[in-house]
Amino acid sequence: MQQRSLKRKMRYSIKIILMAAVVVLASCNGKHTVNRNNKELTDSLTAVLYELMDDEPDAAMAMVDSLEREGLYGEGLANCRRAQIYSEQYQPRVSGIYALRALKDKDMKRNHFYFAYNLLINSAQNVGNTEHALKYATEALAATNKDTSSTAHEYAPDFMANIGNCQMKLGHRKEGNENYERAYQMYEEILVGAKSFSWYYPEMILCVDAISDNSLEGDFETARRWLPRLLKSYEQTVGTSDIPSHVKDNCTAEVEMVQARFYFREGNRKEAERHFQSYCQTKYSTTPFGKKSAASYLELAGRWKEVEQSLANADSFYFDNDSHHSMNYLTQVLARRFHAQQQMGHQTDALGTASKLISLLDSVEEKIDKDNAAELAVIYETQEKEQLISNQRVTLSRQRWIATAVALMLLSLFFLFYALYRRSVHKKLEKAYNQLEETTTAKERIESELRIARDIQMSMVPHEFPQRKGLDLYAQMTPAREVGGDLYNYVLQDDEFYFCVGDVSGKGVPASLFMAQTAKLFHTLATQHLMPADIASKMNNELAIGNEQGMFVTMFIALLHLSTGKLDFCNCGHNPPVLGGGEHQNTFLEMETNVPIGLFPDIQFEGQQIDNIKGHTLFIYTDGLNEAENPEQQQFSDSRLLESLKKVSHASSQQVIEHIAQEIEEFRKDAQPNDDLTMMCLRVDNVT
Repeated sequence: MQQRSLKRKMRYSIKIILMAAVVVLASCNGKHTVNRNNKELTDSLTAVLYELMDDEPDAAMAMVDSLEREGLYGEGLANCRRAQIYSEQYQPRVSGIYALRALKDKDMKRNHFYFAYNLLINSAQNVGNTEHALKYATEALAATNKDTSSTAHEYAPDFMANIGNCQMKLGHRKEGNENYERAYQMYEEILVGAKSFSWYYPEMILCVDAISDNSLEGDFETARRWLPRLLKSYEQTVGTSDIPSHVKDNCTAEVEMVQARFYFREGNRKEAERHFQSYCQTKYSTTPFGKKSAASYLELAGRWKEVEQSLANADSFYFDNDSHHSMNYLTQVLARRFHAQQQMGHQTDALGTASKLISLLDSVEEKIDKDNAAELAVIYETQEKEQLISNQRVTLSRQRWIATAVALMLLSLFFLFYALYRRSVHKKLEKAYNQLEETTTAKERIESELRIARDIQMSMVPHEFPQRKGLDLYAQMTPAREVGGDLYNYVLQDDEFYFCVGDVSGKGVPASLFMAQTAKLFHTLATQHLMPADIASKMNNELAIGNEQGMFVTMFIALLHLSTGKLDFCNCGHNPPVLGGGEHQNTFLEMETNVPIGLFPDIQFEGQQIDNIKGHTLFIYTDGLNEAENPEQQQFSDSRLLESLKKVSHASSQQVIEHIAQEIEEFRKDAQPNDDLTMMCLRVDNVT
């Protein structure tokens, strides 16, 4: 602790000395001297800035403000550095905002311009917005195509690789593989004569992604073609003289693990185990993150005892670092331990893990809400900070001019000085009024953008329902905030009627982004005539990849055969629907237990079926219904839901939903909704 404190003090001392040099040069040596020393001074200060980014983000941010105020950083470069600082602190949304601002600076140097695009793409990927990441990568690549500079030539393969990765995530495998191939050829062209590991490393990661993405989809032939390229790129990367030992070890671990998973999926268990043992020889494999990575291979191999042990080591790491109140800990450690314990038949241990998971859910959700609020506060604070920097520049310039004038003509210009002073006061008052007006305008703009976002989200769920004799469907979605995480959808193809209802973890903008990706995946997979359980498995694999924030979605996915009334369905951690009519008389559907979608990859979901639901009503809903609260914080509850359904005629699906909506409204009284609420009601008779 003392060493870390000393290190921090030394960093601050260096920063103060160098910043003092800026002030001395600016005030004593004159403008021309500063210009001659700008590059050397800026490079020195940037080196200090990079040292501060990881451990002292506040000091780094203050340093960027100073560099911009002194004119050593332009507006675009300053915003680029701010985006980089927030990226290092894993605050991707704020990082993305600064990267977008950086790109607005038309005077920014080419290398900073393309670096800002890289930060923007990473930000979009880290929040799970693959569509935006693809859009930014495509824009950046288009810019390099119009640019003949060597900088554009060097950045182009990075953007091409990002495009391929996004297309693979979105299910466009053919286009994704084509762009992976283009990126590889572009890397090969720029790597001729390269000597630093930082040049070779991106190509190695491209090969890792290509093998992982294709083997995950079962395309082993394509994945195998990338293996020689991976090994060649790995040898070039670790063979450089400037590669640090820990980076070399991490590269070895990454290459061995991707091969272990590939060979296991291909069916070559012996070769897979050989590479896994090589992975276990690396130093990275002994770290908590390395053990968590090993668990992914052990899960494939069904070695559940070792999975539990690996995750137990990761468990202690999260607690030691006080990071167990996170969705990542719940999904990547506890949920996977629960699954391993179930597979081993250790029901008591599994129950204990499940209890621990449930007990942490509230605190995790509370922490997420606080983090979201903190990020918004940072955004508003930085807007004010930028205005302050601008004001300080104007004030500094005015003060220097006034000081010179007073020194030369103090007596003769006394009355003029007095007039200027009054004018300065007037301007400050006017500026304060303008700032207040700008703040009000910004608030109104944010509210307007959220209303637009709500309209866009509501347009993503169908509001027109099938007009087919014998089929009666109606649904309704009400977000608790401007935007939310609930969804419903349907696809009607001849005799097959697919439908779903889902509830994304969390609320607000992050949930709405995850909801949009989920709805699009369901619609795409439903058109492929898959069974509900297969749709759930494929959606899970797509959403679990790169899901660092640990978001998930509970879903009820079903396929109704209209001619026979047969219902195939898969329930993924969702509330049980209510089946009414006939002998059922409004009872909860009995279902197999499946985990929610997106928690961890490579899970095979189990489906069920009902032979015939003709003449019955199926009512599906999200927990915003049964967990709706009144001012006394009493919940609507499952029992009250069943009682409400018994009071209404099931002759019309719309009538059922409108009746329940009215019951909820009366129960809530004046209490604000505490969660998104979605309801779907379906009835099928003889369909023609």
